[in-house]
Amino acid sequence: DVPRSPDHWPRWRGTDGAGQGGSAKFPHTWTDKDWAWSVDLPGVGHASPVVWNDSIVVASADPLTGTRIVTCHSTLDGSVKWRSEMPGNVERVHAQNSLASSSAAVDQSGIYWTWATRDGLNVEAFSHDGKRLWHADLGPYESEHGFGSSLALFRDLLIVPIEQDGPSSVVALDTSTGDLRWKLPRSTARTAYSTPLIMESDKPVAILASMAHGITGIDPQRGTILWQRACFPKRTVSSPVLVGNSVACTCGEGGGDNLLIALRLPTDASFDGSPVEPAISFELDRSIAPYVPTPVCSGNRLYLWGDRGVVTCVHAISGEVVWRGRVGGTFSASPIVVGGTVLNVSADGDIVVIADDDEFRLLGTTSLGEPSRSTPAVARGKMFFRSVGKLYAIHALVEKTLTDR
Repeated sequence: DVPRSPDHWPRWRGTDGAGQGGSAKFPHTWTDKDWAWSVDLPGVGHASPVVWNDSIVVASADPLTGTRIVTCHSTLDGSVKWRSEMPGNVERVHAQNSLASSSAAVDQSGIYWTWATRDGLNVEAFSHDGKRLWHADLGPYESEHGFGSSLALFRDLLIVPIEQDGPSSVVALDTSTGDLRWKLPRSTARTAYSTPLIMESDKPVAILASMAHGITGIDPQRGTILWQRACFPKRTVSSPVLVGNSVACTCGEGGGDNLLIALRLPTDASFDGSPVEPAISFELDRSIAPYVPTPVCSGNRLYLWGDRGVVTCVHAISGEVVWRGRVGGTFSASPIVVGGTVLNVSADGDIVVIADDDEFRLLGTTSLGEPSRSTPAVARGKMFFRSVGKLYAIHALVEKTLTDR
């Protein structure tokens, strides 16, 4: 796995998509006067913030014109470093979606972002000073609920899932040029919104989830299937997460008929032979499994933050329930672990903080003042939040006297 850097939050949910914010302590609750800063964003959106050194990047869209907007802000004071606009169409999306729900990914070479209309799925690449490096059009995009998947970085490749209602695939693009490096055709089923999980090692694996194929491990260098288990009867919106020696993901639907499957990561897979089918470590049913929020792991505790405000802690190896607690509200964002707490943001914009512990303890709630469906980011001694139309930063308690380096 890629080690987490305190200066970077390079993709949705940070390094490896694991939601690990480090050991810095943050307040359990605060008021508007405690914000380090807050700034208005152009348009609206649900894209989560990403951070590289002293820059924070977020995407928005003008709901009246369909223009997509990527903005880069200073982590020090929120001021705009640069802004790039892309003309686009206004199209119908699910009430919980937006025209800018995909989160960017960033590395030392650039910033990468995806957005889509029915006419085309677009990938944009920017330099760190805002210059547009290249654009790729990956063809028409079909979905009853609009676009929302985020891409993932693997070394010099962008892994882009295009598992939609129309012809589907997963592709890898060269980060320098946008050229297609490989394409893996996929079966067509209900659109998947999962973000790939990249496992870096001597034998790297990109893990994807969809209703059509279940959970799949592919060789990110070649685009070949290493292992796969078709195990999902419903749509996948959440993303795969490592849980000990297993990988877990959920499927479901708006009515709450959800399922979590944890697959034991194959150790005997032949990377040059036929794909293997992993064994199931455990599964959890609709009363426990979330639909949209991705679970988060802390040691032997796996937190399942339910869409309707019930949080369940299960043992990460056995799936046995440790505790359940109600925090209230509804949730589309995904929880993160930071400084001995687990934190998530409700659709109404309430930041809810609970203890990272073997018993349920609600520690505090703070309101953003407007709706939010974005997952927070942690870097450079601050935690960053995004509501539909604003960007906010709060100082860590132990680093309150430090300035950005």
